[in-house]
Amino acid sequence: MRNYLAAIVLLYFIASCTTRHDPIDLDLAYWRFDGKLSIQEGGRSRVVNIDWQQRSDSSDIRLNGPLGIGEVHIRVIGNQLIIDAVGNSQVYSLDQGLVIEGDSFQLPWKQLTYWVQGLQGPDMVPIKGVYLQDDWSISVLDSDDSGPVLLVLRHPEARLRLKVHRWQRGSEKGNAKEI
Repeated sequence: MRNYLAAIVLLYFIASCTTRHDPIDLDLAYWRFDGKLSIQEGGRSRVVNIDWQQRSDSSDIRLNGPLGIGEVHIRVIGNQLIIDAVGNSQVYSLDQGLVIEGDSFQLPWKQLTYWVQGLQGPDMVPIKGVYLQDDWSISVLDSDDSGPVLLVLRHPEARLRLKVHRWQRGSEKGNAKEI
């Protein structure tokens, strides 16, 4: 019995010594993930596939889903946010929040790039517990060595839940290989 207890204590100690990477240890300039994004807003709920590729300050995000949602292509180039949906292209300033589903809430795109990586912002402070900013609460519920795998963003008028299936990171431009 004593050996059994000692083995359990030793295993617990070894397990507690293995830590996940802090986001600060990860390559933050070139990364990519794919997963599912659940959007609940205005009494409606939908789930879309998401593929987000980041190269320095340029983003390439593809959303697609069933039942007429189709495909939405979002690109951030410089200080412009470009949204292509159903053959219609719209350009926004990156400094303004993007209105989703009418006028009910805005997604702060500059902060979103940090939040999906489990960071509070450009100061690279990791999100621990619940982080509050501009009417949004951000919670990282699960993560692995590459980054957050379950993230919930709440706003008084919306709830977004991101489940990441796969992260890829590269140390040089172009090294976040195709998924």
